Amino acid sequence: MNSIYMAGADMKVYVVEDSAAVRERLLEMIREIEDVEVVGEAETYDAAVAGIMSTRPDVVVLDIRLADDGGSGIDVLAEVRKGLPAMRAIVLSNYATPQHIKASADAGAEYFLDKSAEFERITEILEQMKSETSAR
Repeated sequence: MNSIYMAGADMKVYVVEDSAAVRERLLEMIREIEDVEVVGEAETYDAAVAGIMSTRPDVVVLDIRLADDGGSGIDVLAEVRKGLPAMRAIVLSNYATPQHIKASADAGAEYFLDKSAEFERITEILEQMKSETSAR
């Protein structure tokens, strides 16, 4: 799945999440933030890389585990970071192990959130990123 949305906001966000229920909740939360626009979503590696490269979001929110065996959210981030070095990234995962946290940071993630304990922080972090972007 790779849906593209119209973008005209101050900050564009792309969501990569294999669970439809979690993805819908993320989209709802993000859409409630003023001047933040969801420009696309994906549940597989290939769709995520293609969608992120075509929409060029300011921020990407990624799960580690994706719906296919093509690669992980960390792999997506490492790949798109080559073409979009200024893009910011938040990894949101159930796999909050030291090795996943380090791999996410090494790939360029600014934040790593444990889905079970920190899910609601997405809104706060995106608000903070938006204010930092508009201050520039």
